[in-house]
Amino acid sequence: MNATGSAWWLMVAAGVFVCAVLWGVWRVGLWLLQRERTWTDAVGVVMADTVTRRDREQTMSVILERSVEALGAVSGTLHLFQPETSGYRLAHAVNVQYLDRLVTLPADDPVLQRTLSSVMPIILAADQAGSRWNSLSVGPDHVIVGLGLGHQALLGLTWPSAQQAERQLPALQGIQRYSRQVLAEFADLDARAADIQALSESLDHYERLTRTAAHDLANKLAAAQALLDLACDCVGVGGEAAELVIQAQEQVSLSQPLVDELSDPGHEIEREPLQVEELARLAAAMLSRRRRGQDVAFTLDIAPDLPAFWGQRLAVLRVLDNLLSNALKHNLTRPQLHVWLRVWAKDDQVVFEVGDNGAGVADESLPQLFEFGYRVDSTGRARGHGLGLWSSRRLIQALGGQIWAVSLPGQVTRFCFSLASVTEWPNADTAARAMVAPEVTEVIS
Repeated sequence: MNATGSAWWLMVAAGVFVCAVLWGVWRVGLWLLQRERTWTDAVGVVMADTVTRRDREQTMSVILERSVEALGAVSGTLHLFQPETSGYRLAHAVNVQYLDRLVTLPADDPVLQRTLSSVMPIILAADQAGSRWNSLSVGPDHVIVGLGLGHQALLGLTWPSAQQAERQLPALQGIQRYSRQVLAEFADLDARAADIQALSESLDHYERLTRTAAHDLANKLAAAQALLDLACDCVGVGGEAAELVIQAQEQVSLSQPLVDELSDPGHEIEREPLQVEELARLAAAMLSRRRRGQDVAFTLDIAPDLPAFWGQRLAVLRVLDNLLSNALKHNLTRPQLHVWLRVWAKDDQVVFEVGDNGAGVADESLPQLFEFGYRVDSTGRARGHGLGLWSSRRLIQALGGQIWAVSLPGQVTRFCFSLASVTEWPNADTAARAMVAPEVTEVIS
């Protein structure tokens, strides 16, 4: 054969070789792609059928069944941890005939220990698994694959040969990771449920204590009121002593609604038509007794011809008492302190204003004044328990009104609340407006 013919055959041979190599690469790639698709499909089947989870045991049982079907396993078992015995019980089985020796797994079972201590699936030959696991046997060459799911569960799957099991290792790893995630989510739910249960029991305990205390306190207040009434009727009681008795009666009367709220926290405050002048003068009288011995000027300014308003007598008195007593308490060192109570009508509302010429409140504190537990005075010092203004807001809003504060640092502080006049019962629109404080310019200066 001449040189030309030899070169031609070499080119043909090289072309055939290249084609063979390319064909082989294509086949290997196709096989890998198909196997990857099989792994992905298997994990997807398991996940799809456990999207709607009911409880731990049922969900893990579905994972076992779908794993056996999708991966071509011959049989499988699910074992769940038992806290009372520190062992594992058989929760579910697929294609297993003899389960008597697998009903319970002691904590010292070698297969169990080896599986739970591994973060990867393990493959054991039949002669390595021991007699307890022979009920899963499908032949002399069978293998058992164990998937440890933390300390909570164990999945056991069997294949006729180690080669078949090894092909499924990537999918088994995905199923193992997913199963651990599912169990972790159930454990988190259990922990939250335990916390909620403990909180519920604690709330029930405190509610019983509160209702018991309210019952006993109501009896004590009734006895105190009876004694005060008797003291008022006694001959010879007058002057300052009589004033002190009257003041004590007022405080007992204001305390009674607090006891009612403790006894029945969910009860609604019933509104009634109230006269402005009567309540304003009662509040002023209470303040005059509080400020005895203090150099405090007080002004009561009631606009003429005010309509009645919707409220609840003791609730409104409690709010006025809170606001007026705060004006004294937070300005004890203020020379020439001036406190006032003004009442006027605006649109279909009756507006109450309690003000003082104290040091005022910083602008950044105004939005927090009515929050539960917030305690601060005009000097920045915390006083009291931060409940007076919070309680006042709660009462006014329960009556369908609004309450707000206006303060100019170094000048004046004013607390205002408004309630609907009797001329028009507040409808839904009025109630919605009542939740928004008016602009500062709307307050009478």
